[in-house]
Amino acid sequence: MGCFSWLKMNAAMGHHSNLSDRVPVKQAFWAILATLLFSLSTPFTKIFADRYPPIFLSALLYAGSVFGAAVGILPALGLRPQIPGAFLGKGGLSRTVRWALAGSILIGGVAAPVLLVVGLAGAQASQGSLLMNAEGIFTVLIAGLFFREPLNARLISGTLLGGAGCALLSWKGTGPAGLWALPFLGAALLWALDSNILRYLSEVNPLVLTVWKGAGSALLLFFLALATEKFPEPSPELLAVLLTGAIGYGASLVFFIRSIGRIGVSRTGAWFSFSPFMGAILSLVFLREPVPAIFPVAFGILLVAAMLLQELSRDPGTEQMGKN
Repeated sequence: MGCFSWLKMNAAMGHHSNLSDRVPVKQAFWAILATLLFSLSTPFTKIFADRYPPIFLSALLYAGSVFGAAVGILPALGLRPQIPGAFLGKGGLSRTVRWALAGSILIGGVAAPVLLVVGLAGAQASQGSLLMNAEGIFTVLIAGLFFREPLNARLISGTLLGGAGCALLSWKGTGPAGLWALPFLGAALLWALDSNILRYLSEVNPLVLTVWKGAGSALLLFFLALATEKFPEPSPELLAVLLTGAIGYGASLVFFIRSIGRIGVSRTGAWFSFSPFMGAILSLVFLREPVPAIFPVAFGILLVAAMLLQELSRDPGTEQMGKN
């Protein structure tokens, strides 16, 4: 999810839009494809989380995301930066941008994904995916409290309702009351903070930023894993982990960016807001996880909350991110 945090913030910060602002499904193809591919990463990450150390696994997923994002350089997608050397940092970056990028990598690219993998290793993927709706709640709270974004009645209602849904799922879901949810809530909080930090990176091309963040996060995670974890023996399954990162994070993000250029920031974000729910459903289907009695109730509550939270006030910086 860290690969998407800055774009999800960008989408949310656009003018209010939801699926009632209908566009033909054919035009929404890229948004639907991005949502589906990202959601597919949840059950696969759960499988790998039961087999590999969390830091090593996160590093491998982010390394895969860089390879997957490389599809964005294809001319037909129209995402390549105007300056060919942008991927090498040519053109210069301000001090604020450099600090924001460093913070984004550490918070959203290192700490948050490790917490998510830890959570998936100890809980059901379906419940964990659904609980990641907390990221939208935390994003609204941080934007309102620290960045003075106006919070209207719709946003406040969505935040309260979403908080209630997360609390209900955390307390009544499978596992020790509340404890299983802590890594997911921690990851959601860090990605929400990451989303707000990335408003300072509006001058960076989205595809360039994706590659930088993926590569920087993977390198730091590999070094951290080397110092703290035992590396597993090489196996063909590690290629499957890379492929999961490439398709579920990298390629999916490229298609998300492509969708922004086709149907706009807000409508793309509206489609992508369904990813936690789709991830939960796919986990139930592929992993055959048991469904606790509270799950359908929490699912419905969080779905309504997600609809309400699609409206965030416009921010000039993040709006520009969708145009780069």
